[in-house]
Amino acid sequence: MSVDKSRVKFRYKLIYKTVGSLVPLLLRKYGFRTDRISKKDEPYIVVSNHLTEVDMLMVAGALSEHMYYVAGEHLLRTKAGPKLKWAQDPIFTYKGAPSIDTMREVIRKIRAGNNIMIFPEGSRSFNGETLKLDSGIAKLVKTAGCALITYHIEGGYFVAPRWAYTFRTGPMKGNIVNVYSSEEVKKMSRDELTDCINRDIYENAYETQRRNMYKYKGKRLAEGLENYLVKCSCCGAFDSMVTEDDRFRCTECGQSGRYTQEGFLEGDGLRFDSVYDWGVWSEKETCKYIKAFEGEEAVFCDTDVVLYEVLSDHSRVDLTSGEVKGYKDRLEIGTEVLSFDDISGMDMLYFGKTLVFTYKKRHLAITGEHYHAIKYQKLFNMYKKKNIPNSN
Repeated sequence: MSVDKSRVKFRYKLIYKTVGSLVPLLLRKYGFRTDRISKKDEPYIVVSNHLTEVDMLMVAGALSEHMYYVAGEHLLRTKAGPKLKWAQDPIFTYKGAPSIDTMREVIRKIRAGNNIMIFPEGSRSFNGETLKLDSGIAKLVKTAGCALITYHIEGGYFVAPRWAYTFRTGPMKGNIVNVYSSEEVKKMSRDELTDCINRDIYENAYETQRRNMYKYKGKRLAEGLENYLVKCSCCGAFDSMVTEDDRFRCTECGQSGRYTQEGFLEGDGLRFDSVYDWGVWSEKETCKYIKAFEGEEAVFCDTDVVLYEVLSDHSRVDLTSGEVKGYKDRLEIGTEVLSFDDISGMDMLYFGKTLVFTYKKRHLAITGEHYHAIKYQKLFNMYKKKNIPNSN
């Protein structure tokens, strides 16, 4: 039986318009508000910073015209995945994989007269600061030959910190920063356009919150901090933090404190008062530790993890389990030895408890209940920077 593509596309537009009109109601408990934009006379790409799992709803509330959006392939393995595909047919992309096919599909849809929504950071920020983008997104927009709309979200980080297991309620807003016509885009160099995008979508959640001090109420506020703050700021131990409700504590030195409704850290003798400051320090110290590590032993080691593969039909197949060891040039788990030379990309999912990567064109992942993937991503990133000139 043939599929009536015009009816399918009508379904996408109808659902998009309906959801967009309901956004104020759907996000009312978060106090969300946004400005809106009228219909454009040319196709466009919308670029936004990425703070929550419902960012696409916020952007949909700002732009009434239907947009296809780029989403992580892992969503297809959730219960909502098939419904999402039926309702909107997103452009799915594998985390930790080259994005060439995704870029081609974006360009194809733009040239067919469609609009696209992209969160170019790819992953939500762990510390609330927007990642600085390279020229890849500017190249995509210029190649597509379309208009560009930049959108900025504020407050979302404290509603749904990437490391956290729970949502919180509190003020959240979005605004359209700039609208660049296709002619304006064409006149700008790639570097100029990259600078514009970085400027328009940049957000440092803690800088904003220090001015506002809004409350973000919820349960189990501190739980999950250990997924990101992997190095104790007092004794320097790795993976020593435990959390419960709004409290955190180092099992090695006893340093303790609480995560407040304003999103800050309180406790006697704490070195940092924010996840941002502690997180930036922890990431830098982790890299220093890796760089200074000598010998042939594993730099990091974790137990009770699973290595699995995501197949072409998006199903998951577990390959092996047990202990993972991270060396300066490879990962080892069970009988598998995964050289960084054969890994083309790497990212994290699910609170930072899952490491996803493309190994010899296979989509693999390592996950575990107490596994903190960020240490192994740092290993990989440092190896690539050292061994591949101009690697980002």
